[in-house]
Parts: sequence; structure tokens; C-alpha cells
Amino acid sequence: MNSAARTQAIFNLRHVQEFVHRFDDMGNVEDITQAIEHMESVVSSVITPYIYSDGTLSGILGGLYARRFEHSANVQDIDSAISNHQKAVESTPSGHADLPGLFNNLGNSYLCRFERTGDLKDIHSAISHHQNAVESTPSGYADLPALFNNLGNSYLRRFVRAGDLKDIHSAISHRQKAVESTPSGHADLRSWFNNLGNSYSCRFERTGDLNDINSAISHHQNAVESTPSGHADLPGLFNNLGNSYLRRFKHTGDLKDINSAISHHQKAVESTPSGHADLPMQFSNLGNSYLRRFEHTGDLKDINSAISHHQQAVESTPSGHADLPTRFKNLGNSYLRRFEHSQYFPDIEYSITSYRRGAVSNGAPSIRLKSAQHAAWHSSIHDYSHCLIDFSLAITLLSEVAGLEQTVHRRHANLLDHSDFLGLAVGVAFLLERPDAALEWLEQGRCLVWNQINQLRTPVDSLRMNYPSLADRFIEVAKALEFHGTRSSPSSSGTLAEEIHIQDDTLIHTGLAADYRKLIEEIQSLPDFDNFLRPPKVVKLLSSLPSDGPVIIFNIHKARCDALALIAGLNEPLHIPLENFSLAKAEELRKSLQGNLPEQREMEDQDRMPKRVRLFPSSMSFVLKELWDKVVQPILEALGYYFHPKLSARRRIWWCPTGPLAFLPLHAAGIYGPSYKPGLCISDFVVSSYTPTVQALNKSVLSSSASTKSTNLLLISPNTPDLSPIPFTQKEIHDLKEIVGKHHIPAVLLEDDAATVERVKEEMNACSWVHFACHGVQNAGDPLESAIHLHKGCITLLDIMSQKIPNPELAFLSACQTSKGDLKLSEEVVHLAAGMLAAGYRGVVGTMWSISDQHGPEFAKWFYEYLLEDIGPNGLDSTRAAYALDYATRKVRETLGEGDDAFLKWVPYVHFGY
Repeated sequence: MNSAARTQAIFNLRHVQEFVHRFDDMGNVEDITQAIEHMESVVSSVITPYIYSDGTLSGILGGLYARRFEHSANVQDIDSAISNHQKAVESTPSGHADLPGLFNNLGNSYLCRFERTGDLKDIHSAISHHQNAVESTPSGYADLPALFNNLGNSYLRRFVRAGDLKDIHSAISHRQKAVESTPSGHADLRSWFNNLGNSYSCRFERTGDLNDINSAISHHQNAVESTPSGHADLPGLFNNLGNSYLRRFKHTGDLKDINSAISHHQKAVESTPSGHADLPMQFSNLGNSYLRRFEHTGDLKDINSAISHHQQAVESTPSGHADLPTRFKNLGNSYLRRFEHSQYFPDIEYSITSYRRGAVSNGAPSIRLKSAQHAAWHSSIHDYSHCLIDFSLAITLLSEVAGLEQTVHRRHANLLDHSDFLGLAVGVAFLLERPDAALEWLEQGRCLVWNQINQLRTPVDSLRMNYPSLADRFIEVAKALEFHGTRSSPSSSGTLAEEIHIQDDTLIHTGLAADYRKLIEEIQSLPDFDNFLRPPKVVKLLSSLPSDGPVIIFNIHKARCDALALIAGLNEPLHIPLENFSLAKAEELRKSLQGNLPEQREMEDQDRMPKRVRLFPSSMSFVLKELWDKVVQPILEALGYYFHPKLSARRRIWWCPTGPLAFLPLHAAGIYGPSYKPGLCISDFVVSSYTPTVQALNKSVLSSSASTKSTNLLLISPNTPDLSPIPFTQKEIHDLKEIVGKHHIPAVLLEDDAATVERVKEEMNACSWVHFACHGVQNAGDPLESAIHLHKGCITLLDIMSQKIPNPELAFLSACQTSKGDLKLSEEVVHLAAGMLAAGYRGVVGTMWSISDQHGPEFAKWFYEYLLEDIGPNGLDSTRAAYALDYATRKVRETLGEGDDAFLKWVPYVHFGY
């Protein structure tokens, strides 16, 4: 570079410094704009390294854009900041003393953009770069407290968005390190106190531990008291102290706390310059404090102030900002409270409108979902004309709350609180005589994780014929996304190096989810592919039904209970109100059944779960009779099946239960004992199967019509010395090997020490049929860890979910609790039998609770003997499995009679699929 150019560059750098100093003193955004223009000239002039390195120059420019973004909230500024900070990192050699600071600045900019846009990939990137900054900084380095603080800040922001408790624990840990490594009296200490207080306050919101909120208030007070009057940080410190007082008030109801919250929030607003990027948040927090005090005192001045400040928060928040859903939701809450107090009808209209605007704004899916739910609920009470649209949006948002960028564990955790809403929505659809909407919502809002897995495995033959490269890209991304989604969630972060590794995985996972969404949008934009992977409409759901019987899907809600019958050839669902059944009755029956499982005395034989349990038969008689009288018989009558029972003329029926009904044996409903006669139990009229969803059954029906697979049977009975002995499993698999061998059906036998996890997985990929005779258990604490026990290990539900068996036909799970499910996730059908369906098996025989070891061999023998009566050119026909199970059940009943004890032997067995 010539001397004149170098002189000009140095001149520009001096101007940059002057404008920055003036901006610091006066706060005029035009000064920072001038600084950016001069710095752009410097960067573009290629100054020689002995003046400034390229990385340093790009870093300075990135910092200027970031500072302007703080005042302008213009996304282009933060994009430019990230771009320049990224250049700074990439052009700085590993080990360079500046690298930790450059990583830190890049992380800060990603965090700023996340707070503006809500894009999860940005917060994952922020954490990753902040981790790199800490990892590359020597112990005792002066800037280390700031790096700890910033890493904690990123963890906190992700916790607020995603709700994973590990993130808030990490935030507190790193911010505590920042405080502990900063000398007393240091100028930064007030910021570290403030941020540590924020973390404790957020954790309190989740855990309700008063120690956390007391710690938060203490740290926030330290921050305020150590900050000079008029300092630029003071408004934010007032705001956060007010937030902590507000949170403690919600817990204690102490008016002194809410008065302190309002006082500090008012100070925050009054000391913040007009147009400052933080002002909308401070208006919002002040509005929340007034709202809470109104709820306590009923003073109309407070609710009017709440509405006024929430309106200001909405009006001063830029379009597209990630906090807009929260702002609108808060405004909607305030209008709603005033309506409830004064019954002024325009207020409820304003409330619903605010909720609707929040639901369609860019931002956190969980907040948008809450807004949509509020809009739907209140419009269903006050304005039927739009409520179906509101419910439809809310159900669509369920899949975003459980998005593919999360692990399966996280998705299930996020769905825990929403099953009641789905039941409400479907109930309203029935009330409005829209069974089509009811069916679509039940399919879209239930079994979300299974549906996502099935979508990732969607065949793309038609797409490949027309767009082969796009089909290949879709399959590649879908496979990678499924792999990352079914990884285990670590229980704790461990060392920083381990945290970085976990964060790298998270970044890859989030990136894959974004790529997948873009691919879906691209495919849906193509001619004839506009419905690719969209939620199916009624016409599609009814187009692939089995021809040999109806599908019955339920909605069990406190407001009403209904069933839908889906029948091949009918172009709309048949609505069957269950007028004599209720959610309370379903819960009563479930508790009657499940509550007695661990109380029965041990009997002479063992069962196939590690903890031996038994059922009071008398409870079973009551449950089966109630199910018959109030659920099954009314449905059979509505279908026209309840006349002249004839075993030879029985059709099939598929049950798709929801809520507590999913834990009850519909397939065995009837009146038994001395008063039994033909026509008083379900099996006199139909042969029962279950399905998690209509789509899952349709998939099995379609695959059966194309199947030409030969039968080869895998028989498994492992040695599990740490569990109670179940000696009859050996007899079971040896008898089966002999039976199928007589019909020249090939069978692979894995028993004792040979039945390891690795060997079983290997043979499952080679065999189309599999029969497990072993211990099984439903894990109540973590349903994804429900497992089939093998030699020195087990196959968990999470393992099964990650499998895609090449030629699956039927799985017989002769083990305990393989179709029991998890009460907290009843709408997600989280059990081993459903996992086998997801792995590709067309049919699965499972058990609802513990089964008798002694009677396992004869049950299995009768099941396979029935199938062997009609062997086709390719071997056994898995579509006859439901009839085979019905046959085995009848043989057990003939052997044991109709006594109560017989229920324990045959009722647990169920068939899933086609």
C-alpha cells in the first residue's frame, strides 16, 4: 500500500475513534453510523498487517454494527455484525491471544440476533462460540469472568426458549463463576450480580423453590446498590429487580412484593431514553406488574394501567420481533381480566384479537401456541364463527412446539401439558357438527413423534421419478435428522469440553431441521407435490382404510365423549356420541384396573416382568362390564353389528383409543361369569385390533397389498440372571421351533447367552418375523427407556425407534407391559408395540400388563397353529394375526373356563396393526 493510502486509512481510524467516543458521551446514533462508514473504508483498503491484522479490523467493524443494532434493532445491522465477526475468527490463527475475544464477540452477536428473530440456530451458535471463548482462555485471565458471564447468558436465553432445565443449571453455574472470579469493587461486578439474579429468577419460575427467588432478589439488589445514579445500566437493573419481586409475589401473594415490582419497573421505564430497544420490554413488564396487582386487589386503575402499558409495548416493538407473541399475549390477558371484571363485551373482542395476532407473529412456538389456545377457547365461548380457525392454528402449532430440531425426549417433554387442549378442540368440532375437522385434528394432534418418524421415512418414489437429485437430498437429510433426533439426552453437561461436543451435536441437529424445512417447502412448491407431507385431509384418511372392518377413534374429554367410525366406502366419518360415558368414568375404570395391579398376592407361577404383580380379578369383571355397557355395545349398535352373533361372519374392528381409554381393554369388553351367554361380549361380534393412528393403519394396509416377503422366524429367549426366572420361555420357543419346522418355515433360535443386544439386532434385520419370550417392562420415569431385557443388556423403545427393519412382517412380544403406554403421554402412545410398528412391522402382538409365564407357551402355540392352517406361497400371512390371537384367546378361555382367574391369562394380549 502506498504512503497516501496508508495515511488515509490511519486518518479514517482516528475518525472512527472520535465518533465512537462522541457516541459514548451523547448517544447519537448518527455518530455510530459515521464510525461504521469510516471503518468500512479502512477494511476495504487492505491495510498491511503491521498496523492492524485483518481479523482485528473485521472485529472492530462487527462491534460497531452490533452497537448500532442495540439502538436501531435493524436486523441488517446484526447480520453485518455476525458476518464481520465471523471473518475476524476465520482470519485469526489458532492459539492467538485475540481469539477468545473474537469468539466471544461472535457469540454475542448471534445471541442478539436470536433475541430479535427467535431462530434457534442462532442461540445454539451463540453457546458454541461462547464455549470456544472460555475453552481457549487461560485460567486467571482478566477477561475470563466476562466470558463465563456471556456463556451463562446464552444458556439462560436458550432455557427461556426451550425450557430444558440443564440449560438453566448451566447458566447459574457459569454466572456464579463470573461473580467468584471478579474482585470486590470491580466495575463489572454489578453486571455479574444482575445476570446471576436473572438466572436464579428464571429457575424459580420453573421449580418454585423460594431459595432461588430470594437469591435472585438479593443479587439484583446488590447490582442496583453498586451502580451510580444516572448510569446507563441502571434502567435494566431496575427492570430485573422488579421482575424478581413480581415473581415472588406470584408465589407468596405479599402486597409489599408487587408494590416493589411496580416501583422498580416504573423507575426502569422513566430512566430509559425514548426509542431505546429495551423500552418495549420494560413497558411490558410494568404492564404485567399492574395486571398482577389488579388480580389481587380488583382496583380498575391497575388494569387500565396494565392495558395502557401493554399497548405501548406492542406499538414500540418492531414488526417481526421475536417478542411480539409475548407482547400480544400479555395485552390479551389484560383485556380478558378487565372483561371478566366489568363484562364490557368489546374487551373480550380486543382480547381475542390480541391473542390471534400473537399466534401468527414470529417468535417462540410455545408462546404462539398459548396465544392460539386462548383465542380458540374464548372464541368458542363468545364467537363460534371463527373458533374452528383458531383451533386449527393451535393444533398446527403443536408440531412446532415439538419440532424436529429437538431430541425425542425433549419433544415428549414439551407435549406433556397439551393433551387436554386437543380433547377440547375435538369436542368443539363435534358440538359444531364437524366430524371431518374432529378426525383431522385427532390425527394431526396425536402421536406427533411417531408421525414425524414416519414422515422422515416417507417413500419418495414419485419424487425420484421426476426430481431424482431432490429426492436424494431429502432422504439424506431425513436419515441424518432421524439419527440426531433419537440420540439420548445427557443427564448432565460434565466438563466444558463435553459441553462443546454436545453443543456441536445440537448445532448440527438444528441445521438439519432447518434444511429439512427448506426441502419440504421446495418440494411442496413443485407441480403435483403441493400436498407432500402436509397433514392429511379426511378424503386421504378415508381412502386407504381396511376393507374388512371399521376403525373407531375416540375423543375422551371432560366436556363430552365421542367416537368416530371410519368405514371403507363411506366418504365421511360416522359420529357416535357416547352419551353414557365420561372422562371421570374412564379415569375410575383405569384406576380400578391399574390401582390393583401391584396389590395382588403372588401366585404359584412367575410372570415376565422383573417385579411380579397381580390383578384383582373382581376389578376386571367390573371394568369389562362397564366398557361393554357404556362404550362397546353402543358402538356395535350404531354400526349395525349388534344382531345375531355368528363366529364365522365376524368382521374386524380397529380401536384407536385416547386419554385414559388407551389403558383399558376394549378388546375384552363384555359380561362374563355365571350370567354370560353368547352376545354379551365383544368377541362374539368382531375381532379386535388396535392402532396408534389412522395413518399408521393405512400404512400397514398399503404395505400388505404389496408384500411378497417370505417367512423366516426369529425366536428369542435370553438368559437374564439378574432378573426373576421365567422357565417356561425356553419351552415356548422350542415348541414353536418344532411347530414351524414341521411346515418347513425357517427359524433362527437365539437363547441364553446368545441372545445379546447386538446379535438380536443383527438377526432382526435378516428375519421378517420375530418372537420375544422374555422379560419386558414399561419405564414409568422415562417411557423411552421401556425395554425388552436380553442377555447382558436390553433393547429400549428409543433403540427400536431408531431401527428401520428391511423386511418386517410381525413381532410377537411375549413379555410384560409391551403395550402398556405412559399415562402422562397418553396421546403419544409411547410403548414398545407402537415402536415396533414405527420400525416397520405390519402387525405386533403385545401385552397391556404382566402375563403368566406358565401359560405363555400354550398361548403362543395356539396362535401359530392357527396361522399354520393356511400357509401361502410365501409362508405365513401376518394379516391373519388378529384372528390367530382371537383363536388363542378362545382356547385359553375353553381350558380355564369363565372364572375370574382366567382374565389374568388372556386379557393382557392385544394385537396392533393390520
